[in-house]
Amino acid sequence: MAVEQVQDRQVPERWVWYGGRLSVDFVNTRRDRFKGGRELLVRPGDLAEWFAEAEVTPERVAVDEELLVQARELREAIDAGYRSAVAGEEFPQAAARTINAWLARLAEHPPRLDVEGGEAVFRTDTAPLDARRALCRIAVDAATLLGAADTRARLRICDGHNCSGRFVDKSVGRRRRWCSMAICGNRAKAAQHRRTVAGSAH
Repeated sequence: MAVEQVQDRQVPERWVWYGGRLSVDFVNTRRDRFKGGRELLVRPGDLAEWFAEAEVTPERVAVDEELLVQARELREAIDAGYRSAVAGEEFPQAAARTINAWLARLAEHPPRLDVEGGEAVFRTDTAPLDARRALCRIAVDAATLLGAADTRARLRICDGHNCSGRFVDKSVGRRRRWCSMAICGNRAKAAQHRRTVAGSAH
């Protein structure tokens, strides 16, 4: 497992950032979905840490148990929509309702025109200051990703054995197969090489 140095102490690398979009990286906070799933957002502090690492919020924000549950619900709704798009299936109504509930909260923080030094400045609250607005921002990203045919056509699930990583294929040829060439791509190439060597030995 990859590690990072933190104050002369080695800790496991917790998050993956190969999704290509904020909402996809958020979905990837549940790993190994093909094997039953491994939850990375276990405690409220985990969500606060993810927001900070993803640079969704300027610093660690307050998160309680209730918001953590709501965040997981939003994440799974996004993933349900994601999976339906990849499979070419009907978009699940329940997922749309959950995402729309977060989009509706944007009305609490509408864009505004401020006047600073005698000049007008348009504010859209692109840098959420609290956890709820951070989840609203993720919902907006998911809606724009899932709500457009071009981006839906680029959604992928890693071909790596038991990986299940979600990502947006931004390659020109739209042929990306792996969440990470350095990880799943190399594993697949090594496995193919072993099969080739074994086949030639017979």
